Amino acid sequence: MAAFQVPRAWVGASAVKADPGGFPQRRASEIPAVTGHQMREIQRVAQEDYGYDILQITENAGRSVAVLALAMLGGKGKRQGVVVLFGGGNKGAVGLCAARNLANWGFNVRPVLADVESEASFAVKRQVELLRLAGIAEPGGADTSEIILEDYLGRAELVIDALIGYGLEGPPPGVAAAAADIAVASGKPILAIDVPTGVNATTGQVSSPAIKATTTLMLDLPKKGVLEPGAATAVGHLYLGDLGIPLRVHESLGIHAENVFSEGPIVRIRR
Repeated sequence: MAAFQVPRAWVGASAVKADPGGFPQRRASEIPAVTGHQMREIQRVAQEDYGYDILQITENAGRSVAVLALAMLGGKGKRQGVVVLFGGGNKGAVGLCAARNLANWGFNVRPVLADVESEASFAVKRQVELLRLAGIAEPGGADTSEIILEDYLGRAELVIDALIGYGLEGPPPGVAAAAADIAVASGKPILAIDVPTGVNATTGQVSSPAIKATTTLMLDLPKKGVLEPGAATAVGHLYLGDLGIPLRVHESLGIHAENVFSEGPIVRIRR
């Protein structure tokens, strides 16, 4: 696991609210839920037919994650510690975007890579470059051992799960599995992006290991697996964030999702 070193001391300043309130609410039954395959098609059509590129998706998603994390951490950056566990896929890029926003807002953020950087997606590499150029985090230059990760987590108030996204259909592999285990063992509140790592986005099957999230921010539309009763203990409180994908994309695939975000880009989902 490669780490990024944050130059300022960590300061714990507030209790984490797993369900912070203040967001409009929707019942899950009011919103169409999608499988992992359907979500992949939504993104494909948005990118190929509408020119809505992955960096736009990443920025909208990452800002939504940061806004919800801000609310969970009391609504004000006071140098609270946040660890972002990120993988090499697009979910990792979203986590890094959230890290940049949270650092700008006064939080002490430590991103930890649980993958091979040279094999990361274009979106991840772009977000890493932004973090480095912005001076928010510097490359550590060495692998992060499990002991060091445990230390990071011990001094954090919130962990963001940006390891592996909705395409995972079994347990997380390799380093991501170790990071998930350590994060859960830390007992710290975890905000999962879209689908907790290790939870099947379509069936709701919970693998071992898997992230046990305090709160999950689903993106664009709820994932069917996240709403399954069997996944409830792994997903925690449910929120939904807007990706800005045109409604015509959904309509072209027979999905009617109008008015979901009519009161704002983040909504609380009630079962």
